[in-house]
Amino acid sequence: GSSVYFHRFDTFGKTSDKDWVYALPDGERVLGCATGSGWCGVMTSRRLLRLFTVGGIQGPIIWLPGEPVTIVGRDRFMAVIYHRSMSPMQDGTQLLGYSIIDGVNGTTVATGDVSALSPGASLTWAGFTETCALTVMDSDGMLSLLARPNNELSSVGNWVPFLDTVGLKKSISDNFWPVEVNGGRLVCVLLRGGKEHPDAARRPVTTTLKLRMPMATCLSMKSGVEEEASVRANIALDQRKLYDDVLVSEGKADSEDIEEEYDMMCRQVDKITLKLFNTFITARKVERALDLANRFHTEKTYDIAIMAADRMNLGRLCEKLEDMKNQKFPPIDEGFGDEDSYDSGMDERRSDRFDDEPKITSRQQLVEMQRISPDALHTPQKGRSGHSTDEETPPAESLKRKFDDDEANNKSSRRRVNPFAKKRLESPAKGIMKMPLSPARPTLSKAKSRPNRR
Repeated sequence: GSSVYFHRFDTFGKTSDKDWVYALPDGERVLGCATGSGWCGVMTSRRLLRLFTVGGIQGPIIWLPGEPVTIVGRDRFMAVIYHRSMSPMQDGTQLLGYSIIDGVNGTTVATGDVSALSPGASLTWAGFTETCALTVMDSDGMLSLLARPNNELSSVGNWVPFLDTVGLKKSISDNFWPVEVNGGRLVCVLLRGGKEHPDAARRPVTTTLKLRMPMATCLSMKSGVEEEASVRANIALDQRKLYDDVLVSEGKADSEDIEEEYDMMCRQVDKITLKLFNTFITARKVERALDLANRFHTEKTYDIAIMAADRMNLGRLCEKLEDMKNQKFPPIDEGFGDEDSYDSGMDERRSDRFDDEPKITSRQQLVEMQRISPDALHTPQKGRSGHSTDEETPPAESLKRKFDDDEANNKSSRRRVNPFAKKRLESPAKGIMKMPLSPARPTLSKAKSRPNRR
């Protein structure tokens, strides 16, 4: 059988022990291999997938559903592509399937059919993006990506065409040899003259092609560029969210930092969608604008869209956007701040506080409890001779009078004084104005001036 030789570039142990070799059973040949973070995988002619750790420990051995075609890996994941059927379709299209497997523990993450092949084409390349999204290219130059949904409703992804390189060729004999997909671009090597692969003796010169989905052209208005950017940005955001969840589950990233980064990316994607939204409302395409609002991610984006529609005097659209916003971001019920709830809570706390106190049935009892201390209610103890002892209490009337005076003093001291009130200023001439300017004239009373009548 074949032998598997693994060469490590770094180790914390002995340098002589960093490499390891395994020999497969007789008759079993290695058809492909891949490696990632902490693992390596080998697919063999017996339709087996053998997993190893980077230290040389054998992992699980997995049966493949069909004849293996290729294997790729990145970070924690590997993808094995196999034949679902050895006989192709009537037009010559290959029937392929894929399985995405966790290379550390050997569990299957996703599986399905490779339907991203043009009619009559075959698979020429497969790889992962920087967010561990599986991508393939067929012999017709169509690059496709497996868009896995970012929800719990479905775990099966859909293949989406992300770049058609046919229109980018300057000659029919030109070909693009893919290297990787990173940052929204395809890193590849341009091959001219009908070459199928670059020259191994020389270092190839790479070029980058910006990803662009083959969207249909709208004849009524020009919005193809914004539509394509919005669709592709939302798909990339979902794939980023899936990859961030994996990083958080492994403890390689902080959840708060990942959430903050995701919110920032949502705002950037919404900016692209808002440009298309403004294009639609400017052209009075209110139905398209309302459908596009389903792609908004933040509450602030809805507010901006409502303001933009209001400036264009689109009242019905504003109402529908407001309803959509309330459904996606329900308003917070601030019942705690209501006065009724506050008063009811205070009443409950007051009732709990005074449950243990004795009930008051008369006003006289209330006055006595407020003014007379418990010590004043005790009767004076008398000795055998009938006279009061040295420990008897003072008379009730004098004690009651004393507490009345204390209460009056407390009321006067508790009088509220406004520190911001203006002081009353009197004019210095006020005393002079009160003095009479001239002596008063003597007047006779009515009794003296009235003559006596008989």
